[in-house]
Amino acid sequence: MRCVPPIAKHWPGVLVTAGAALLCAAPPAVAQDRPREQIGPFFDIDWNVGLRGTYTADRASGASYEGTIAPDVTFTRQGERDQTSLDVGAEFGVKLDKTIRLEDVHVDAASSYRLDEVTQLDGSLKLRLSQDVAGNPSLPSATKVPPLQFTGTAEGKVTRNFGRVDVVGSLSGERFLDGQTVLNDGTVLSNVDKNFWRGAGDLRLGYELTPVMSVFAEGSAGIQKYDTASPSLLKFLDNRAYSLRGGLSYTLPGTRDAETSVGRTWLDYTVPSIADTAGWLYTAKASVTPGETTTFSAALDTSLMPSDVVQGDTDLGYTLTGSALYQVNPWLTLRGTASANRTVTLASGDSDWGYGLGAGFDLASSRHVVWSADYLFTHDDSSVDGITDTHAVTLGVKIKK
Repeated sequence: MRCVPPIAKHWPGVLVTAGAALLCAAPPAVAQDRPREQIGPFFDIDWNVGLRGTYTADRASGASYEGTIAPDVTFTRQGERDQTSLDVGAEFGVKLDKTIRLEDVHVDAASSYRLDEVTQLDGSLKLRLSQDVAGNPSLPSATKVPPLQFTGTAEGKVTRNFGRVDVVGSLSGERFLDGQTVLNDGTVLSNVDKNFWRGAGDLRLGYELTPVMSVFAEGSAGIQKYDTASPSLLKFLDNRAYSLRGGLSYTLPGTRDAETSVGRTWLDYTVPSIADTAGWLYTAKASVTPGETTTFSAALDTSLMPSDVVQGDTDLGYTLTGSALYQVNPWLTLRGTASANRTVTLASGDSDWGYGLGAGFDLASSRHVVWSADYLFTHDDSSVDGITDTHAVTLGVKIKK
């Protein structure tokens, strides 16, 4: 099983309206004595098409090959006070037996608008349809056709500065739909019990100790409602989640950016017979750019959510990620990644863990063509599916505007 990082908490109805208002917001009126803003076309258009081939091998399912075509188009608008972007893309996988898999289709929209020198509005809307590969450790081992999964998220945020005090309030919402799973023997598994709505509100207060260091306190409350009851418990896993934490942030623009926090979270199920749970939250992230050609980043996160392994239980998850990037010259960039995760199912005591290591490079043969090569090793130790080691080698080319 993979440890899934905490998904943003959500409140769909309010945010769809707020996001639409932000995306359509017109720039403020320009004073008569100020020249009009010269932005050329209303939107700047950028596009690219990626072609990749991937060889994957593991002991359970053997070796497999898959080709991928990935077109993507981005529209951006930079105004005097507002900025808007829209990204539309897709990834389609083709196997040797000529079967086609919908890896990903996404529409991402974001807009920001500065009301005045101390107040900013931000909104975003993300829609994604995806399908895992059949050998993914999170799926049943006999999976022939993985389910199509839809995720829609929306968020609205207001940031206000009061001298040394910053206040950030946000509302967010999510809708998740999981399609049917088809096994090798033709059995069809319905995953309707995994479909849910989630909404949340968050408030963060920060105080600037120095020009580069701040302390903050943050609280959030959210609710999650499932479409149907759990098939094994015959009960709904609807829940309310609350968290409160405090932390410290450090920012040296262009060089260092770090933040760490600790706090407490509570998961309260609406059904009295399912035990409520509390746990500690630890969060840390850092980005270091020692020079113009080198960047290092790392992040630690924790989550508390209904268990994917034992119905009616709760999973406490930890995720650690890191990456490094080095630009050798204007044409060659080296990349490296590392990750680790652990999930503990609290009542049953089950523990799943895994890690991954990757390396790759990008080579630009011209301003419009970039070649790439990547290697990724992943290890999953699941209490359900056992140990899985996977090696993946990917070669690709991206043609861009």
